[in-house]
Parts: sequence; structure tokens; C-alpha cells
Amino acid sequence: MSPLTAETTSAPPALQGGVRTWITRELNFPRMIRLAAVTIQFALLIVVIRMLNIETKAFENVLTLAFGGFLVHHFLPSSWRLPFFALLSVASVLLAFGLEHGGWMLGLGGLLIALCHIPAAISIRILLILAVAACLALFRIGPEWLPDPLRSALPGTIWPILGAMFMFRLIGYMYDLKHRTAPFSAWRACGYFFMIPNVCFPLFPVVDYQTFCRNHYNDDAIRIYQIGVKWILRGLVQLLIYRLIYMYYVIKPGDAVTALDAGQYMLTTFLLYFKISGLFHLIIGMLHMFGFNMPETHHLYLLSSSFTDFWRRINIYWKDFIMKVVFYPLYFRWKKWKLLGEGRAMALATLSAFVATWLLHSYQWFWIRGTFPIEWSDMVFWLGLGIVVLINIQWEQRRGRQRALKRAKRTLRSEVGLALRTAGTFTAICILWTIWSTPDVDELRFLAEAAANITIGQAGVILAVPLGMGLAGVALGRRSREHTEGKRSTSGSQRDGFWRSAAWTSTGAILLIAVALRPEVLLSLPVPSAWSQVGFQFMGDLRTDQLNRADEEAMQRGYYEDLGDVTRFNNELWQLYGQRPVGWGDLTGLQRDRDDVLLYEYTPLVETTYRGAPFVTNSRGMQDREYTEEKAAGTFRMALVGSSHDAGSGVPPDETYENLVESMLNDRWGSDERRYEILNFSVGGFGPLQKLAKVEREVLQFEPDVVLYAASSTEVLWATERGAHELLERGLVREFPLLVDVFRKAGVDPDERGIRPRVLEHRLRPFRSMALEGVFTQFGESTRRGGARPIVLLVEHPYNAQRPPSFDVMIEMGRRCNVEVIDLYGAFADVKDRSSLGVAPWDTHTNSRGHALLANLLFEKLVEQSIVPTDGLTEPGPAGDRLQTEEIDE
Repeated sequence: MSPLTAETTSAPPALQGGVRTWITRELNFPRMIRLAAVTIQFALLIVVIRMLNIETKAFENVLTLAFGGFLVHHFLPSSWRLPFFALLSVASVLLAFGLEHGGWMLGLGGLLIALCHIPAAISIRILLILAVAACLALFRIGPEWLPDPLRSALPGTIWPILGAMFMFRLIGYMYDLKHRTAPFSAWRACGYFFMIPNVCFPLFPVVDYQTFCRNHYNDDAIRIYQIGVKWILRGLVQLLIYRLIYMYYVIKPGDAVTALDAGQYMLTTFLLYFKISGLFHLIIGMLHMFGFNMPETHHLYLLSSSFTDFWRRINIYWKDFIMKVVFYPLYFRWKKWKLLGEGRAMALATLSAFVATWLLHSYQWFWIRGTFPIEWSDMVFWLGLGIVVLINIQWEQRRGRQRALKRAKRTLRSEVGLALRTAGTFTAICILWTIWSTPDVDELRFLAEAAANITIGQAGVILAVPLGMGLAGVALGRRSREHTEGKRSTSGSQRDGFWRSAAWTSTGAILLIAVALRPEVLLSLPVPSAWSQVGFQFMGDLRTDQLNRADEEAMQRGYYEDLGDVTRFNNELWQLYGQRPVGWGDLTGLQRDRDDVLLYEYTPLVETTYRGAPFVTNSRGMQDREYTEEKAAGTFRMALVGSSHDAGSGVPPDETYENLVESMLNDRWGSDERRYEILNFSVGGFGPLQKLAKVEREVLQFEPDVVLYAASSTEVLWATERGAHELLERGLVREFPLLVDVFRKAGVDPDERGIRPRVLEHRLRPFRSMALEGVFTQFGESTRRGGARPIVLLVEHPYNAQRPPSFDVMIEMGRRCNVEVIDLYGAFADVKDRSSLGVAPWDTHTNSRGHALLANLLFEKLVEQSIVPTDGLTEPGPAGDRLQTEEIDE
């Protein structure tokens, strides 16, 4: 057998025809060189993923497992490959989830698979599966009437992934099982449902079982692998584009002021879909590495020339799934009815397909978050898309789709028409996507008001985007889907294509590695300096896996409010909050309402567990040690007023940074004649107005020498968004003269009622800096009148990967307001993995290690700025006085 024949044979590699035949086919030099090239590319891409922090650590571990399994899998006999893939997939579940949680997932999955094959009628099997699914849904919800041992019997972390594996795939599997469209075996079922790398992704392509079986090594193995590494690289590029847009260009609807802002929101909201497109390319690319020659999941969907074309191009696997299990069965049944006929059957089946898509998306959300949302925006998007697709289909049928044996002649008229259709489709999809992603009617109104604030120049910029898409559609939109299903390499030109593809993939991976190692080279590129600076900062930010500004604000808001709609369309917050145990941040019994401007406070004398750590309050409702109101002689007393990070949510009471600093001061300079105290008046969710009220109404009664006002990176935002609406509804705005001035400048009556929270936030937004400066001014004046020294303490949080611009804004405010500032940014500078500083993967409240780092820096600053008396000693204590926080980053 010649090398060419070995390269292009349609038979999968196996020990068929004896060992000598297998050796001739698989171990000839040209083929081994190509296999080595693929292996090197795969290894380079794994290095890129690890260096650029593309996905979770669990995915990196599974990817490494897959790399080792790839080489073993290739050289196995064909009959061993599916069992090996199935075992590798099972191993990935145990690697990512551990033995206990992974065992639950495998056990429940095995039960569902077994029910598909019991010796009973298909209807009986379906009923049993539905019964088990209903039971699992009860565990997912964890209703109050379910006994606690049962409610907490199954680990909550398994539901998003178990749902991703079975909620849709099980439907397609039963369909194929009923119609016997593919071979079935235990190994095939195990590999199909637990397929690597599903364990890492709650959002996963709906892989068709028939295609999964039919396309396994249906072409030359090396060619399939090469397509796989190429698609992995393509997915990585899309994920990098997504991260760039997510971190630097996403804005909130309330931040839109001009038409350009509204256009930016609409465009970036749609382009965030690169996250799904990129992940799906990466996932299907990995399946190619095990011989599953699957087609593309997405195909140039931004360049769709009609709504029908958009439906065909975006999330192709989902479209195929809906067509298979909903559209075709309904269409072929209904078109037999004389009352309907073919046309009406087509229309009803099309609309039914989109209604099913809407409901199944809510069903998917149920397994991720435990709720089944029925939102008007979902209905508008899916029914609206269904109606325009239906109109498009009918128009195409009446007009007649142009079909010819040879390619149609391209004329200026046809090209202009294609460009305009592509531009119009892109614009319409952006509008529909905006409605879907913005379920709050007030936010849509903000966008409409911003869009009306347009100039001729802005109109030109906005029109340039869809017109640019139209031109791209002319140049690239006619490309056919990239896949090799049923197309086997039959000529030497395929080998040339292999090396060209390998060269591009290797070069792309090496360039990404080089930029990750030396991001400063981006500053010397021959592009505008602003672009190179953004690229340089972007490469640095990638390593931190930080949230963007909008999500930082949502995260802060989410500690005290239901995220609800915030996470419905946000993958970052989905992944964080999808893991959070039920009741994690429940303050029931720990907090009580007040009838004054403080609004609420911690309940005194509570001892329980909150956010996974002891929660203890003293007789004054402070999450701190017990203190008397009267200051003892020889005591230097400081008071801290902040929010949940400063109160120590998620850490034991003695490990908060204020208690650690108190202990450090007393260990260093305390004696029988001198004591240091730091009283912690912080309360979770307190904004600037509540902190100011706390100082004036309670803190100064304790005769502090220093009052530390703890401010975070969201302090400017919270000046008008924390408590302002509740103060208005309770008629308490006039308690703050500075807030009355802000309301009047914003055109809001301080005595008005019934304004929706987002509307009030939007009106007050331009004046939030004014509000915070007023708080700082009054804080300084009131504290000095009370005989204490006012200081603003800027506290770094784990998600502040880059220095927040608001810190410099507040430093300047402090100068203008005659208030000292202590800047604690840099406390976490030596921590490589900032996620290790959160109390949980889904909760970025500072953990004990982070509090220790803050305590070290605060201790130094208190001494350096001569804030605490030290008997003339102005230098910080020796290294031995610092808390030991040198831990190895995982």
C-alpha cells in the first residue's frame, strides 16, 4: 500500500488485515509527520488556553486529560475507541467534580440512560423518564415542604452540568431510539451523554445522536484532527474578541446618553454572543480530536442576508434539533389535515418551533438557576423572530428561490441588493436582541431617549456599522458551511490543504503565546497608540479573569438583591451564581428594619452561620467584639464604618482586617496603660448616605479618636443607587439636605412617591459625584465637631484587578473636602490568582487571607501617616509583626 493510499483511505485506522497492514497504514513516515504536526498544534493551543486564562481551571485540567487521551485513542483498534472515549469522559466528570459529586452525577445519569433501554414499550419508558425528571426537578427547586434531609441530599453543584448533559440530548436520543436511526450500545450512550468536555460547560451544543454515531471516523483521521485544532483556535479567537468587548465596551442601558451610546449598547449586546460561538467551536474542535467529524455549530451568522438565513446560520445544532423533534413531526402530521393544507401546516409548524425554542430556553434556565422564567421579552424575541422567519419563508416560496446548475452571475445590482439585505438583517437582529436582553421596560426607554439624542455625525457612525456588515456579506457571506461530513479526501491537494491549515494554526497559537509572554510588544505595533494601549492592558486583564465595570456593579447589587434578569443573559454571572447554594446570602433573622434614615441594621446578639462562616453580633448589633460606649482611660479608639466587605461577610469575626489590625497594634504597643480599639460599625449593603447617618447618629457617641469611612470602587455609583429610592418612598429624603439638592438638580421632587427604582437611578446618575462629594464634606465636618479625625479608607476588593479610576476620583474629592485618605490599593499586588481571595468561587467577598493582607497594609499606613500614637516610633514594626499570608497560589 502506497503512502498516498494510506493517507486517503476511507477505512478507519484499525487492526484490520493484520498487524503488518495496520503498521503500513498507520506508522508510515509521512502520516506520522502529519500526526506529529497535529499533536504539536494541540499542545500549543493548550498552552494558549492556560496562559490566557480562557476558561476555568477545571477545563484546563480536563483539556490536559483530553490531550493525553487523544494520543492513546488514535492508536487503539477501532473497536476499542468508543469504549475508551466513554471511559475518558467518565474520568473527566470525576476529575472536575471529585468522587462524591461526580459519583452522584454519573449515578443519576446512568439511571436515566438505563430507563431508555428497559424492556418495555417506548411510551412506558418515556413516562418513567418523565417521572424521574420530575423528582430531580423537585430536588433542584428544594421546596420548603420537602424535608430538609431530602432537600439537601443531592449536591446543588451538579444540576447545571447534569441538565446540560441530559435536558435536550435525552429528547433526541429517545427520538432516535424510537425510530432506530442509529446503532445503540452502552459505550455509545455513555460517551454521548457524558462526552468530554461537557462536565465544564452548562451551555453545550445539542449534539445529535445520529450524527454523533454516523460521523465517527467517517473520513481520514488526520484530516479530522486538523479541522479540530483549527476550530479550537477559531474558538479561542472568538473568545478573545468576546473578552475584549466584554471588558472595555459593554455599557449599561442607564449609562446611554447619546445615540452613539445606545448604538454601542445594542451592538455589544449582540456581539457578546461570541462567547457561545467561541465555546461551541472549541468544544466541537475537541470532539474532532477523538474522531467525531461534526459539522460547524455556527456559520458567519453576522453576515446573514435574511431572517431565514440567520436561523440557518446561528446555533445550527439547535436549529437541527428543533427541526427534527418539533417542526418536521408537526408539519408532516398537519399537512395531511385537509382543513389546514400544506401552507397553513408550514406556518403553524414554524411558529410552534419558535414557541418550543422559547419554552425550552426557559427549561434550560431552570436547570442552571432553579427558576423557570416566563418573560415578555423572551416572548417578543422568539415569536418576533418566528414571525419574520415565516414571512421570509413565504416570500421565498412565492418568489422562488434561485436555483441553477451553475453559479448565478454576480452583477452590481445583485451585490448592492445582498449588501443592503445583510445590513438590514443585522440591524433588525440587533434591535430584537436588545429587546430580548433588556427585559426592563424602563431601560428600553432610556435607550430610546438616548437614540433620539442624535447628531448627523453620530448617524454616520451608526450607519457605517451595518453597511460594513453588508460589504462583508458581499465578500464572505456566500461561503458554504465548513464541514467534511460525507466528503472524504480523494486527491493529493488535500495534503497541501493540511499543511496550509497547520501552518496558519501553528502561527496563530505561537503569536498568542508570544504576546502573552511579552504583552509590551503590542505598544510598539504600527497602529494608533490608543489601540496598542488597549491591547496591552487587555492581555494583562486576561490573566485576572475580572468582571467588567457593569458586572462589578451588578455583583455588588446582587449581594443584597435578587440578580434575576441580570444573569439571564450574562454568562460570567451565570457561571458564578449558578454554583451558589440556596440561601447562601439569606439575611433572614440577621438583619432588621429601622424607621429612620439608616433603613436597617444587624440584629443584636446573633450567633449563626452566614456565607459559610460564623456570624456573630454584639449587644449593639455590631459584627464585632463587645465594647462599652464610654471609652476607658488610656484607650485610643478608632471606628470603622463600611459595608459587607468591611463587616467581614464570609470570614470568622476574629479574622476581619479591623480586628487583625487592633490585635497587631496592641501586640506591638499595647500595655496596661494604653489600649487600642477599632469598633466595626459596618453593615452589609450600606451606601454613602447610610454610612454618613451611622457616623452622625451612633458612632460619635462612642467617643472615637479616628473615624474610618471605608469606601469601595463602587462608592461613587452607590452615592445615588444605595438607599435613595427607599428614602424617597419613606419620605426621608429631607433628612439629608445634600440629597435634596441632588434631587432638585435632577428634576425629582424630594416628596414624590411611586418612581420606579431604575428611573430614579437614571435621573440621579449625572449627579452621583456631586452627591458623594457632599457626603465626604458633611462626614468631615460632623466628625471634627464630634472631636474625632475623619479619614476615608479606600479598600481594595478581590475583583479590583486593575486600580479603579474611582479611587483617584475620591482622593481628589478628599482634598477638596479637607478629609484625609488612606489608600489600600496594592494590598493584593503579590497575589497571582485573585480568585483565591474570595470566600467562594461564586462570591467575591474578601476571605480571611485577603483580610490579612489588608490588615498588613492598613497597619503600615496608620503608622506612616501618624494616625495612631506609638510613643514617637514612626516606623512600622519588623517583618515578624506582619501577619503571615505567604501562601502558594493554586
